[in-house]
Amino acid sequence: MNANKNSEGITTLKNAHLDQILYTANIALERNGVAHSSLSIRDVSGNSGSKTYLCSDGELPKCIVKVSSGDSIMNSHPLTIKRVNDATEALRKNKIAPEILMRGEDFHVELSSGTSVMKDFFHFEDNLAPPAELARLMAKLHSTPIEWYGSLKSKFLDRDPKIADILSDVPPHAPVWCLPWSGIDTGMPVLGVGNPDPKAARRILELQLETGVFEKIMTCPTFFPVSHAAQRNVVVHNDFKPDNVLRDPDTGKLTVIDYDLVQVGPAVMDFGLPFMMWLGPRFTTFEFRKFFITEYLKACDLPADKKSVRDFILDCEVNTLVAFPGLLSNIYDAEVPLLRGFRHPTAKAGFVSGGPDVSPSGLQLVDLLATAVEKVRSDPTLGTLCIEKGIVAAMLNTKGFGSEDLHHFLNEIRKKKMLRLFGIAEEDNGKIFVSEHARKQKT
Repeated sequence: MNANKNSEGITTLKNAHLDQILYTANIALERNGVAHSSLSIRDVSGNSGSKTYLCSDGELPKCIVKVSSGDSIMNSHPLTIKRVNDATEALRKNKIAPEILMRGEDFHVELSSGTSVMKDFFHFEDNLAPPAELARLMAKLHSTPIEWYGSLKSKFLDRDPKIADILSDVPPHAPVWCLPWSGIDTGMPVLGVGNPDPKAARRILELQLETGVFEKIMTCPTFFPVSHAAQRNVVVHNDFKPDNVLRDPDTGKLTVIDYDLVQVGPAVMDFGLPFMMWLGPRFTTFEFRKFFITEYLKACDLPADKKSVRDFILDCEVNTLVAFPGLLSNIYDAEVPLLRGFRHPTAKAGFVSGGPDVSPSGLQLVDLLATAVEKVRSDPTLGTLCIEKGIVAAMLNTKGFGSEDLHHFLNEIRKKKMLRLFGIAEEDNGKIFVSEHARKQKT
């Protein structure tokens, strides 16, 4: 199918052939006076549901064409579309998001921000993305004004009075405000790869509300960040990882792309995912993480003494339990942890999990993890173990901090491959071991 046109030019690109998308890119570059000779095109789409095409002149990226499918959780709701558009504009004013060259009804063409700095999914190329520069990039992202978000947040709560009533007294630094996980903006929590089956997503949120587990986890202060630096409300990316960072070949500056999950929330939300992946204990040393967080805090003009860095790292580790896509998230094919003990759909379309015979239940699991976090925060030795080894790995290696039920749960989901983002795989001679992708040389 070719793109549709009107008198002003191309308006839609959904289901268009690659040659039509390439043609559109050429027009956009020419209209904006961007020098180029011969463009090639490559599909670099992620898992958001939208389609993304990179157009290059030889080895040099020139522009990106983004086509909204309208078929996924991420772009099927007006509030989500408005959030992404408003967020992108705020980032553009802060000189983070690239310039828009052309808009259509279901697409836009934006100027390329540069070349990839990704070594692999879990690692940056250190020479292209030095840790200090990455830390400063995140700090710049978090310096973006947040005024654009207030009215949107009110509309999210107006959508569902039941949720609004539950969250009426929840502070702005609570993890509940992580929209992809909670689904409070659309009624559809994001389910991970491809964001499958919006009907399943709606049912998952309905069940969490019906069973009381939504209120239990979202309002539990034990999972809230404690340090001021982690509590600050900032513009958060929610998907800050190697494949979403580029380097401008002309200026040498780094930038972050892919704004599908951008919102306003506590700063710690941008560290949950990194601490599970490229910045986590399975991929870096403790010294590396201390250096990164120190550089980040300095770039934010915040205290960066030893205690401040330690407190922030501990908040980051706790956030890996309640972040997207953390320990309690909705993304796994095998089960939704918070709905253990109840029959429920999962991220895998048509797959049903759980039942009354499953133990611990989701409700029990919240209590078990809250108790574990309280132990960590009250015991300096245990706290040190968690910030050096990671809170999930520490719980596994200490048999759930002494909780047989928690240890049973962690072993069960490990066997279901639900700890893969933490780099933790199946048993090897009775011991947990690091997944193949996590066996890289630590930085």
